[in-house]
Amino acid sequence: MVPVLPTARVRVAIEADDWTHATELLAEHQRVLVSALVGTDLARESIAPWRELLLEQRALQDELREARDRAAHALAKLGQDQRGARAWLRELA
Repeated sequence: MVPVLPTARVRVAIEADDWTHATELLAEHQRVLVSALVGTDLARESIAPWRELLLEQRALQDELREARDRAAHALAKLGQDQRGARAWLRELA
């Protein structure tokens, strides 16, 4: 049986900027997936659902990576803005 990807739960974690939880959910899914594949004879079963799961998993991992990249960029911008504000304060003092 093909495991269900915890897409909604991962997206909730992404929205909360909880990268650790989102990563843990994907890691747990990976463990479940490996366990399911061990007991599956792909020579006798259709691989279409497994292929679909792989595509969904890759898309969700890309979504997580892109969200992390956006957060990192915002944090870097905040740091730059803070340094600029401090420089202005020094000049005004």
